[in-house]
Amino acid sequence: MKIAVIGSGLSGIKTASLLHKIGHDVTVFEKSRGFGGRMAHRRLEWAGLDLGAQYFTARDPAFIKEVHQWCRDGDVAQWRFSPHRIEDGQLVASSDETQRFIGLPTMNQPVKKLGADLSVKWRTQIVSVERGRKWTLCGAEGERFTGFDWLVVSAPAEQTHALLKPHSLITAAIPEVVHEPCWALGLGTRGNVANSIQGIFGDETVRWVSRLSSRPGFIQSNRVDDVWMLHFAPGWSEQQSKDSILDVGLEGISWLSNVLQIELHSVEQHLHFWRYANIRPFSQEKPYLLDQQNQLAVVGAWCAGGRVEGAWLSAKAFVDEFSA
Repeated sequence: MKIAVIGSGLSGIKTASLLHKIGHDVTVFEKSRGFGGRMAHRRLEWAGLDLGAQYFTARDPAFIKEVHQWCRDGDVAQWRFSPHRIEDGQLVASSDETQRFIGLPTMNQPVKKLGADLSVKWRTQIVSVERGRKWTLCGAEGERFTGFDWLVVSAPAEQTHALLKPHSLITAAIPEVVHEPCWALGLGTRGNVANSIQGIFGDETVRWVSRLSSRPGFIQSNRVDDVWMLHFAPGWSEQQSKDSILDVGLEGISWLSNVLQIELHSVEQHLHFWRYANIRPFSQEKPYLLDQQNQLAVVGAWCAGGRVEGAWLSAKAFVDEFSA
């Protein structure tokens, strides 16, 4: 069977990998140039930045088993640290028992490994689809990809709704707004920060900070002492939006210096606006949507709570039913 999968994040690639393993002819379409989706990695001259998910957790037994295999293969490692939090404006230790995992050498490594044997059309944005006897996918540059028996969409909910609304009633199950935005700011800084500070749960301005340079095997330029990733809070990010005239980099370094009570100097910075980042609370019966009549499925982290684990579970649950 010939199957098209839109999106090369974890849910799309896990779906494609499982379908490929059971003998289907699978093609993945991805508008960017690399694996990962919200586990994306950006290589810069001064450091490599994980722009989206900073770590992931594992709770479901099946996913725990997979994560342990990733660890044995050297694609994932546990990130062992005790986080901090902001309490009454002060930075305090906030130790917990959570096991946090990261990809090695980059967050998207598990996705790259899963997609190694797949056929992927990079930099191919699908702007519309058509349903006749088969599915046809139409690209932003006028390309037409035809003859697909099944279509699986792993794009953000809002984009999925717009793409599929003319073709399937399953879009009625997708809320009009599912995601909240997030400004992501990578910083290369100079300044002496205590080694114990590796992750910070923030406030209404910055929700989370990772000290990327504290991770196992992290490589950075000798021009910087540390590399940080700041994820601004959804409300703040929505207010500032992608077209904000505010200097987000300046806001970030000022916030971090104030929280750490250290005069940090920003040597390098990189900004990325995630339009579809955090998930607003909602629930549905299954961690995927299925239109058997039109041979159409929708998978994604947003279908299953928004976490990295949710993306994996969404893909597995769909393929389990598909192949039953």
